[in-house]
Amino acid sequence: MVKKYQLNESVGKVLWHSLDKNGRIGEYDMKFGDTIVKGLLPEEITPVVLKEHSDEGHTAKRDED
Repeated sequence: MVKKYQLNESVGKVLWHSLDKNGRIGEYDMKFGDTIVKGLLPEEITPVVLKEHSDEGHTAKRDED
């Protein structure tokens, strides 16, 4: 059975995931905007790592004494 969802957000946030003794994830609970979807299988999602801010290229800012 294929589950389909109508979501306003295409990128979700992982709220919880199961983990077996071998370190494999069995299912995810995720939030897409205001919608929470529970029990997503790993093959139903495409992992995306968002890098919102990086320290690369920045010099440390220090308060003046």
